[in-house]
Amino acid sequence: MRLSFDPEEPPADPPAECVSPTIWRLSHRLHRCHLLADDGGCTCGQAFPCQSRRLVERGFLAALGLGVGAGSRQDLLERLTAEGS
Repeated sequence: MRLSFDPEEPPADPPAECVSPTIWRLSHRLHRCHLLADDGGCTCGQAFPCQSRRLVERGFLAALGLGVGAGSRQDLLERLTAEGS
């Protein structure tokens, strides 16, 4: 699948193919705190990719309508909201 954005630097605004802008925006906000650091770890101090970074990646895919069903999207939305608090 070809994406309309760079997955390493996803845009803050959801792309045109996004089916869940809320999940996209929550994922993007959390993404900024869990980047690959110069030392090869995550900027949060854990090994990369940390659990939160994996959640972010699932969030971006779900926002595009890939890989998760409607019930799972709600669960993911709740986890992203809790993680970003």
